[in-house]
Amino acid sequence: MGQVTIYVEDSALDAAKRAAERAKVSVSQWFGKFAIEERQRQSQSWDAFFAEIDHLRGPDEGPDGWDALLLDRNAGVGKDTPKESF
Repeated sequence: MGQVTIYVEDSALDAAKRAAERAKVSVSQWFGKFAIEERQRQSQSWDAFFAEIDHLRGPDEGPDGWDALLLDRNAGVGKDTPKESF
């Protein structure tokens, strides 16, 4: 388990102590719950992001939908130069 040192305003620390007391947990555990909630929020944000991307792809685009999108975007770029042997 990691250990951190934080600096907060005295009034914020007093509020955290009161909230931790009401929740019947230590101040450390009370602050730790915010880290856990943030991790979950970030995970949900990524899930929502990819769900939105899938939604934007539309139902008619099959598994090759992304390939078609990239081909359209790179249509005027031209061909790669052939590899040179050593």
